[in-house]
Amino acid sequence: MLDSVHQAIQGQIERVLPEVTQWRHHLHQNPELSYQEEATSQWIAQTLRRLSLDEVREGVGGFGVIGSLRGTAEGAADGPTFALRADMDALPIQEENEIPYRSCRDGVMHACGHDGHMATLLGAAMVLSALRPLLRGTIRFIFQPAEEVAGGAERMCADGAMEGVDAIAALHGWPGLEVGQIGVRSGPMMASADTFDIVIEGRGAHAAMPHSAVDPVVVGAQITLALQTLASREINPIEPVVVTVAQFHAGTAYNVIPGKATLQGTVRCLEPELRKTMPERLERVVAGICSALRAKYRFTYDFGTPVTNNHPAIVHLIEEVGRELLGPQNVITLEAPSMGAEDFAIYLQHAPGAMFRLGVGKQVTPLHTPTYDFGDAPLPYGIGVFCHLAFRYLQDAPLSAGGL
Repeated sequence: MLDSVHQAIQGQIERVLPEVTQWRHHLHQNPELSYQEEATSQWIAQTLRRLSLDEVREGVGGFGVIGSLRGTAEGAADGPTFALRADMDALPIQEENEIPYRSCRDGVMHACGHDGHMATLLGAAMVLSALRPLLRGTIRFIFQPAEEVAGGAERMCADGAMEGVDAIAALHGWPGLEVGQIGVRSGPMMASADTFDIVIEGRGAHAAMPHSAVDPVVVGAQITLALQTLASREINPIEPVVVTVAQFHAGTAYNVIPGKATLQGTVRCLEPELRKTMPERLERVVAGICSALRAKYRFTYDFGTPVTNNHPAIVHLIEEVGRELLGPQNVITLEAPSMGAEDFAIYLQHAPGAMFRLGVGKQVTPLHTPTYDFGDAPLPYGIGVFCHLAFRYLQDAPLSAGGL
């Protein structure tokens, strides 16, 4: 049975791959920023409707799209629901790749590979819709907007994206792995990501008369440096945390000490309990320095994306599928999580699941750079893992029914 399913899936992948490749090129050429994915959403919905799914929902949590495919194998009506998710939004980066399908929009590109994520999920939907008689349950295809700004997943879930879902999986194209490899890890896979805003209110003056000012630039510089001591001198070194001041805005002229400065940045953790303590730690540093240097301040801290915490049972299933499909040598156990964040973590608060890394080639430039390209070569591997994973989850009744 499993051999015949494998042959059926691989045969369908070969059939659909040329069209899926064209889809990726179209998506790469037509990127849209977070909360602006209207055309992408409409195109995905139209494409899903061509596949004769049981249901296609548009406008989920904004521009989200959900497709549902109900299997017709014996017992499918009472079977579980397994979800697969892809993100849709692009980044405000000017593409520098010289490729036929280069972005048509100035200053916007798929520099994080969401074109590949969407094409892979569409390919999986195309393959699995042709194999409906083999499926003992329901597969939900989730296309999510606004991942880059960490708001889309929460809106999707609030709009019912995870209702009735028993488990979920997602992939992320990864330049650190060769094509044909996947990276897996149980437990924390990616960090939480929270944001802070610090407004320093001083007193402006002529640049030649610093003694008459309360210089917010100097205060801000002291705060920027002191915040780094939280990780190096206050928090246990075996508990990873990253505090980054990414923006510092002040002043309008060479010879004017401004009256105000603004600092903005992120805090990333792997431990939820440590994460809870970070607002107090940051504000304590800010308050102390401002008091010492005679400035006032306003401090705002917003909790954003939680830790992406992979469920061991789903990771185990991904490992099994990967070994059978790609070979044991191509299933890489990741030694450490990434301190980057992923709002896929929100889905994991509603059902067990896992994200895995899909190799796009070690020669590919890093994510979020003007020359990143997901490429066509990873597509059949991503589609294959998604399809076999969905089939295996629906097939494995004990795991689906409560083995998690």
